[in-house]
Amino acid sequence: MKGAYSLRFSRSAQTYDRWALPQRESARILAEFVKPEGTVLDLGCGTGFVSSFLPSGCEPVGLDLSKEMVALYRERFGRGIVGDAEELPFKDRSFDYVMSNFSLHWTDVKRSSHEALRVARKGVGIALPVEGSLEVFNFPFPEEDFVLSLFRGYETSHFVREIEVPFRGWDLVCFFHYTGSSLNPRRRHLLTREKILNLINSIEGAYFRMLFLYVRVV
Repeated sequence: MKGAYSLRFSRSAQTYDRWALPQRESARILAEFVKPEGTVLDLGCGTGFVSSFLPSGCEPVGLDLSKEMVALYRERFGRGIVGDAEELPFKDRSFDYVMSNFSLHWTDVKRSSHEALRVARKGVGIALPVEGSLEVFNFPFPEEDFVLSLFRGYETSHFVREIEVPFRGWDLVCFFHYTGSSLNPRRRHLLTREKILNLINSIEGAYFRMLFLYVRVV
C-alpha cells in the first residue's frame, strides 16, 4: 500500500499546490498554533506547506515518501529526504520540533507518532483529519480519542476545527485526483462514472474535521 500512496502523490506533485487548499489552510493554522523554533522536521512534507508558514529563523528539513514531492521541496527549502514516517532515518532528538500536516492518516498512526516523539527535542505539532471527515466517502480516518491516547503522559493541547473543501461536482473529483488523495484502502474496486456522479451529487458540502495537536516533549 505504501508504494501505491507514493505513486499517487508523485503523480500529483505538479498539481498539488493549485488544488490542495484545505491542506494549505491547515498548515497555516498548525504553524500559528505551535510556533516552532530552531530545527524543524516537516514530516510528510509534500511540496512544503508547513515549511512555508514557519516563523523566521526556523531551519526546516522535509521528509516524504514521494520522490517527486521531495524534489519540489528541495527546490524551495533546500533539505529534503525521501523516507518513511514509520521508520525515520534520524537519531533520537535530532530536531527541536517535528511538524506534520495532513499526512499521518496515511500511516500507521501509532508507529509514526512514536517516531515523531523519538526524534523531537522540544515538541511535536500534528494536524490530521479524524473520524467525521468526508463521511460519505467512508475513508478510515483515525478516531480523535485514539490519536490523543497515543500521547498520554505528555503535556498536550489540542482543538478540532472543520475545514471546508471549496469544490463541488467534478471539481471535487479533481480535488482528490490532483492532490493524490483518491486512494481509499477500504475500496477494492474502482467506481464507475455513474457511481461517481451519484456520489458527488449527493454531497451538499465536503469538509475535513481536523485535529490540531501540540505535544510538549520536554
